[in-house]
Amino acid sequence: MSGLRKTALIASPVLAAAVAVVGVLVLFIAAVANGAAGHEKETTAPPAVPGAAPGTAAGISPVMLSAYTHAAATVRTLRPKCTGMRWSVIAGIGKIESNHAAGRSITASGDISPRILGVRLNGSGAGGNTSTFSDTDHGRLDGDTAYDRAVGPMQFLPSTWNGPSGQDGNGDGVKDPHNAFDAALGTAVYLCGTGTTDLSRTDQLRKAIYRYNHSNTYVDDVTSHIAEYDRLPATGDSTGGSATGRAGAVVNAALAQRGTPYVWGGGSTTGPTKGGYDCSGLMLYAFYQGARITLPRTSQQMRHSGTRVPRSEIRPGDLIVINNDGNWGHVGLYAGNNAMIHAPRPGKTVETTSTSGYWERYDWDVRRVL
Repeated sequence: MSGLRKTALIASPVLAAAVAVVGVLVLFIAAVANGAAGHEKETTAPPAVPGAAPGTAAGISPVMLSAYTHAAATVRTLRPKCTGMRWSVIAGIGKIESNHAAGRSITASGDISPRILGVRLNGSGAGGNTSTFSDTDHGRLDGDTAYDRAVGPMQFLPSTWNGPSGQDGNGDGVKDPHNAFDAALGTAVYLCGTGTTDLSRTDQLRKAIYRYNHSNTYVDDVTSHIAEYDRLPATGDSTGGSATGRAGAVVNAALAQRGTPYVWGGGSTTGPTKGGYDCSGLMLYAFYQGARITLPRTSQQMRHSGTRVPRSEIRPGDLIVINNDGNWGHVGLYAGNNAMIHAPRPGKTVETTSTSGYWERYDWDVRRVL
């Protein structure tokens, strides 16, 4: 496969499928190499805060951005020996494989339509494929009962997705490579591998990407995009990135869930359940992932957590319990600069909103847990 180069300029679904399969074939069928040759020098990237990301990134839809940040935060529990994972690493792969599912419709829960399918792997030469790969999934993932095709925004082969790489990133109980959250988490798991990996080190990052596609040109292209995304300011929205330390970790864990659907009763210490979060479920997740603090389950119980502080002394990482229904039925997380992160109500997704205006109509209790 040497000499074949993948392009990030995917202009149509047909072209996207054709170019994406080149790297996928190398990724999932060639033997795992010891690493990309010619890059022995060990350097270290800036320290990464798992899940921390800008509020927006040009060319990346809010749901895809949320999928990348959620995967970077979640993979820590699935691959505890893997460090240095950050949203930009997964986004660098997504840029090359599908241009972040550009041109597709993506629901808040991450389902992508129409599906992204690679060329039929029948050895015809299309997309650079000259080998034959017979069907392994009875067409369940790729719609082809004779040959396999690469599937989803991260272009997994069905046989690989049906192994350890297949993940349920949005907590709906289904492992679907056509879902943004599932595919992003599967990519993070694959890049981490099963051993000790530090993706903040340039040499180990390159080796991980090389496992994804045995091409130094591919590695160069992906790392170029990673560097571009790394230069974007984390929490580049109204939060202003003002949270630091344990508070910063809690805030970043919550920010990583933006775009995840509101689901009544959803959310746990490990991530979304039933496909999403309710307001207290989001807080349960953020405080456990960011500071290993287990909060009580409901907003009414959270109102008695920690210590009460006056609104004038509020700081990032404080809980805001809101009496919006006469029963203190809502809770959010203060992120700094008059911004709150919360799961608002059915039909909405996790978002940041101003603490002024709308929320000033209600009574608050500010609780300091950290």
